[in-house]
Amino acid sequence: MKQKKIIVIGAALAGPTAASRAREMDENAEIILLERNTRVSYSLAGLSFHLSNEVASLEDLNKEREDFFEKVYNIKVLTKTEVLSIDRKKKQLVIIKDSNKSILEYDNLIFATGAASLHPPGLPNVKNFRFFRTLDDLAAIKATLDQNKKRFLVLGAGSMGLEAVDGLVRGGAEVTLLEKSSQILPKFGEEISKIAESKLKEKIKIKVGFKNLEFNTENDQLISVTVDGTKIETDFLVSAIGVKPRTELLKESGIKINKDGTVPIDKYCRTSDKHIFACSICVSVPSIWGEEWIPQAAVADKTAQVAGANAVGNKFQIGEFTSSMIVRLPTGEVGRVGHSQDEIIKKLGKKNIGMAFLKSSNIEPYMPNSEPFYCVLYYNKRNNKILGMEAYGKEIKSRLDSISIAILKGVELKELSQMDFAYSPAFGTARDPMNSIATIANFKQDRYTSWIHPRKIYAEPESYFIVNIGLEKFKSTLEIYHLPLENLRLEWKLLLEEWRKSHKPHCVLLSKSGRRGHLALRILKSFGIHSKNILGGFELFTLFGSKE
Repeated sequence: MKQKKIIVIGAALAGPTAASRAREMDENAEIILLERNTRVSYSLAGLSFHLSNEVASLEDLNKEREDFFEKVYNIKVLTKTEVLSIDRKKKQLVIIKDSNKSILEYDNLIFATGAASLHPPGLPNVKNFRFFRTLDDLAAIKATLDQNKKRFLVLGAGSMGLEAVDGLVRGGAEVTLLEKSSQILPKFGEEISKIAESKLKEKIKIKVGFKNLEFNTENDQLISVTVDGTKIETDFLVSAIGVKPRTELLKESGIKINKDGTVPIDKYCRTSDKHIFACSICVSVPSIWGEEWIPQAAVADKTAQVAGANAVGNKFQIGEFTSSMIVRLPTGEVGRVGHSQDEIIKKLGKKNIGMAFLKSSNIEPYMPNSEPFYCVLYYNKRNNKILGMEAYGKEIKSRLDSISIAILKGVELKELSQMDFAYSPAFGTARDPMNSIATIANFKQDRYTSWIHPRKIYAEPESYFIVNIGLEKFKSTLEIYHLPLENLRLEWKLLLEEWRKSHKPHCVLLSKSGRRGHLALRILKSFGIHSKNILGGFELFTLFGSKE
């Protein structure tokens, strides 16, 4: 049997995974791994942990280097080698290494070039600027920190920008985060984004929704930026404003490319050429709603495993993805699974989408290290199936993972409300937050409860008679009537009288977390009084009323 020759283009994360999986499947194939940069197989997802000094050395992020792949896997590695062109008809690559051009032939090709970082518009060539993408970027950032230069600007408040923030803050930096969108985590809904931002402001400065950004330089150094007229001095700029698929080589060779620049692949990770496979974050993958681009490390790893196995003759298949992500922050964890609120509305229409909010605890409240847990659940009103979730708090990963499975398996709200989760007071609550939020959504669907979003109240404050049914009074710019829940059954007539005096058409209930508001709603309904609970309680109410 003829020895197969497999060439892998790209040796950062996905490429080495594909090459090693190909070797595991075929001990006899000739496998060559090409990388235009100096390093192989670095852990992209671990960059921030070196800045925080949790990973002491860059080498700990880069243990499987060229010699490892050659000795253990018998894979030939060529670094500082750039592919200039692909001749699909001849199944040849033109490469350049050390200024010398040569030709490599292949039987099957694995394309794993990933994505390129977007350069900040208007930023000139300066020495104290880096993306947050490679080990070389990381070395430059860490060297600045080690020189006691602490003033860092991070441009972009998506997942990579927030990972940079986390590492820098834990490493002792003074960070200012800049985001052009109106909120951090632009793909999240407003609720979890505002909560994460309010917590993060305890550690860093944040500026969102800016219109103009100017870079001020001196002697090849960025010394400050001017954001909407405000000057911010800096020692270093880290940019994480986004990435674009690095697929120009395939496009030039005639391979089909999507409008967003990604490579469409089939379930076997094949491109439109049966001899060229693709993986990493340059591909579009199957999701619950069709093909989409999900530039996440987990997607890179899974597609690489399938591409590597199939390049040597197997028929492995990739599954559907749910766009799951999680980021550690200096103050907690934030993540989401499923499609964003905007994406869901675009697909199904606003009237068909239900949303529930919960503030709970990550573990039993009586435990000494208990902390708040916040989540938003999206579901389809027509069939009660779960569409997505966003969360902020501690130990959120297991909850995100459970919702990922629920989405893929078509779990409905009532099933999730009764789902059995492992329990110990040290690790969770007897009624898990996933049970609770599904129950809340069920109550809304069955009309046992009703809520109103804080933004509606601030948009028309003259229309809402606000009743605080908590034990403590809340400070607010709006007029609030205080009647504790414990007194409601005895004093509901007094409340009704005060509401009528206000001449406001709607009665809304405010409490610390929203739980007491729901109970008050049920009591008032028994007396024939229609009211609504304010979504998210006093915390969301305050955040949506903030002018910052």
